[in-house]
Amino acid sequence: MNLKNEELYALLAYLVSSAARLSEEPASYGPMRLIEGAKRLSSVLVEAGDEKSSGLKELIHLIEEGRQSSMSDDAAFQNMLDEAVEMLVDII
Repeated sequence: MNLKNEELYALLAYLVSSAARLSEEPASYGPMRLIEGAKRLSSVLVEAGDEKSSGLKELIHLIEEGRQSSMSDDAAFQNMLDEAVEMLVDII
């Protein structure tokens, strides 16, 4: 597996800039930013040819579908987060 530094730095920049703004944002943004970071890291691993890419692709899909509910349906968003945790346990 060969991770590209620029992809890792882009993820690092996203995480740090997200952390810097969280104190100014509604509390609900925290989980949204964290799950977006998880999706981005999963994408980096898939692009690097990680052996668990098929499971990571499913996780990415789940996150992309579920984050749409984050602003309108708290219960659905929480269900997606719980499902993502279960899926990740199976992946790793």
